[in-house]
Amino acid sequence: MKNILLFFFIFIFVISCIKQEDEDFIAQVNNEKLTSEELRSNFSEIEWKNITPEEKNDFIQEWIQLTLLSQESDRLGISDTPRIRSKIETAEKTIKSNAVIAQRFSSIEISENDLFDYYKIHKNKFQRNWVEYKLQRIFVKNKTKLEEIRKYILSNSFKEAAIKYSEENYGKNGGYVGFVSKNNTEQEIWNALLSLKTHRFKTVETDKGYYVIRFYDKRTVYAEKTFNEVIEQIRELVKKDKKEDIYNDLIEELKKKSEISISI
Repeated sequence: MKNILLFFFIFIFVISCIKQEDEDFIAQVNNEKLTSEELRSNFSEIEWKNITPEEKNDFIQEWIQLTLLSQESDRLGISDTPRIRSKIETAEKTIKSNAVIAQRFSSIEISENDLFDYYKIHKNKFQRNWVEYKLQRIFVKNKTKLEEIRKYILSNSFKEAAIKYSEENYGKNGGYVGFVSKNNTEQEIWNALLSLKTHRFKTVETDKGYYVIRFYDKRTVYAEKTFNEVIEQIRELVKKDKKEDIYNDLIEELKKKSEISISI
């Protein structure tokens, strides 16, 4: 009776294992199976968390096609040719190498001090620049005055025309506004400045009225970006430097404990 019960429990255990194995594999091509664990290993944690059923199905179909072609290569003997064997060995070494490197890289830690120290040393790398025009302008609300202003400028000067005709405070000092940039002047005026030659004048229509503008100087302004503006950029640069150091140290470490010879 004990032997019968023992056999029964062994039978149930084997059947459950077979059933579990059957449930575990997702696809099969001849004698090759794709398990759920193998499927998941092809994605990062974030990718797996966000993957859709359609994306899983696409991967499975690609795996089936790849497996079919691989099996056909074996059947035709292509896999055993020296050229293909060499490529397979290189691919295997690459995968193993990347796994070792990834393991070393997983220990990388970057502190706020690392980031700020990098910023202090390389401040000159993190600059923003913009163009400014030294603007002079005349403003009027009535379009009919524009032709009279144009003639007055040609026979006298832009400054005198600004004092005589401009309907804004800048007119009192000859229309001199000073340096303006894209961020602190009307879009229509800025667009006109981009296509205007130095000392030439041009009429610009805006919602407020009409401007006759000219510029007599142009400059490029440079300023350092703040730490907070570039912190993520610095994080990537610091990470890259740390990866290079870790990789170089790893290679040197492995070279020291290995026998290497080259004969060419």
